[in-house]
Amino acid sequence: MRYLFYMGTALLMSQFLASQTLNDVNYLTSSDLSGSARYTAMAGAFGALGGDLTAISDNPAASSVFLNTEIGASLNFQGLENKGSYFGSLQTAEDENFYLDQFGAVFVFNNTDSENPWSRISASFNINKVASFDQNAGINGVNSSGIADYFLYYADGVPFGDIQLYDDETIENIYRYLGDEIGFGTQQAFLGYQAYIIDPYSFNDAERSYFSNVDSSQVRHDLNLSNRGFHRKTSFNFSALYNNLLHLGVNFNSHKIEFFNDQELFEGDHALNSFVYDINFNNYLITIGEGFSMQFGAILKLKNLRLGASYDSPQWIELHDETQQSLSAYRFEEGSEIQEILDPEITNSFAPYQFKIPSKINLSFAYIFNDSGLISFDYSSQDLSNSTLSQPGGSDFLDNLNSAVNTNFNTINTIKIGGEYRIKDLSLRGGYFYRGKNQTLVSNDDQAFTFGIGLNFGGSTLNLSFVQFEQNKRFQLFSEGLTDSYELSKSLSRITLSYNFKL
Repeated sequence: MRYLFYMGTALLMSQFLASQTLNDVNYLTSSDLSGSARYTAMAGAFGALGGDLTAISDNPAASSVFLNTEIGASLNFQGLENKGSYFGSLQTAEDENFYLDQFGAVFVFNNTDSENPWSRISASFNINKVASFDQNAGINGVNSSGIADYFLYYADGVPFGDIQLYDDETIENIYRYLGDEIGFGTQQAFLGYQAYIIDPYSFNDAERSYFSNVDSSQVRHDLNLSNRGFHRKTSFNFSALYNNLLHLGVNFNSHKIEFFNDQELFEGDHALNSFVYDINFNNYLITIGEGFSMQFGAILKLKNLRLGASYDSPQWIELHDETQQSLSAYRFEEGSEIQEILDPEITNSFAPYQFKIPSKINLSFAYIFNDSGLISFDYSSQDLSNSTLSQPGGSDFLDNLNSAVNTNFNTINTIKIGGEYRIKDLSLRGGYFYRGKNQTLVSNDDQAFTFGIGLNFGGSTLNLSFVQFEQNKRFQLFSEGLTDSYELSKSLSRITLSYNFKL
């Protein structure tokens, strides 16, 4: 059997394979406005302020602004409305979830030696959610291109002999063998042929050209998406106050990514004379990753004025992918309706590869109105077009994907504006968040309006925030063949409750 003959080579070659697409890069480079209630109530404009546990994850100098040791956590409830746009048609889906958004502690050590310029040293850790991938969404619309174009793209140039089933072979065995030994493209051609969606022009084993068995000038697509997972950052922080004037800090960050993407595409409304019709194509992706980054930051105190700056190094993350696929299609043959179902129940496991999310710079300004309140402004810039994926020994697939990332993604500029007004132990807060498009063709920029309230009990604080966040992203149905775009607009309403207490 051919899959046994090539098994040794298959194990060797599979280490150079990866399954990522532009869509996955789009998800994995995303970030939310999340964290403590005080932080989110002021739209995250804390780069020059500090004194907040989530702010430590933005500017490492934030921890030495604390006067006392403090521990805190944040719980939120969020409702999502997802709108999918595809060839002018809109579809809406809703979802609700609870999250433990943030947990951390800062330990403050005040120096009693008045002659030592380092008057305060702080050590802290904070666990903060960078992004939640949880999203149920759908799109539908009419397209002149169909799923056959996807299978024809991958079948082009593939010898017909590679995608046939011989007497001693099964769908499961050959699907696995093709994925390991010959490659993803031949695996997709195999699915398309075995589901009768495509056929070769001749049944010669050397034939490399194919045609579609789907006949239609336009088709209807229904795509259901179910995403789950998170990008979580754990920051280990050290900061110090010099001459009661300059806060300096550093973060050592550990990153954890879990991404589960379930995509179900139905194609229908084919012509009545189409040999194949009503096609279901399901793809399931699991991406698990761990990584590292560093941050450096400073906050300068000038009477009532605060100036902040920080640098985020690139995030170096090692990812591992697994995929599963299934395909079904109807055909009308010899007076009977037949459903061809291909469900290999095979998990394609790919070799680890490295993902580098680009560095980011942050500049901040704040003005303190004595005890009555403050106003704060943050600006950050990150060039997502410099995101790169790589494997030891090189990969033509990843090189091509990097070129596509460089072409399709932009530099993201983010502006955060926040304010706080204090009435004795009561604080009223508000803010505005703006982030430019991550891709040129996205319809709208991201933005959020934020509000909040806080109560100071002396030894502890209780804070509540409300965030209305609008986020827009553009995706492709598939990376090759059927590459038409759709847009997902996420309208998020989040309520966060935080409790902090001092030791």
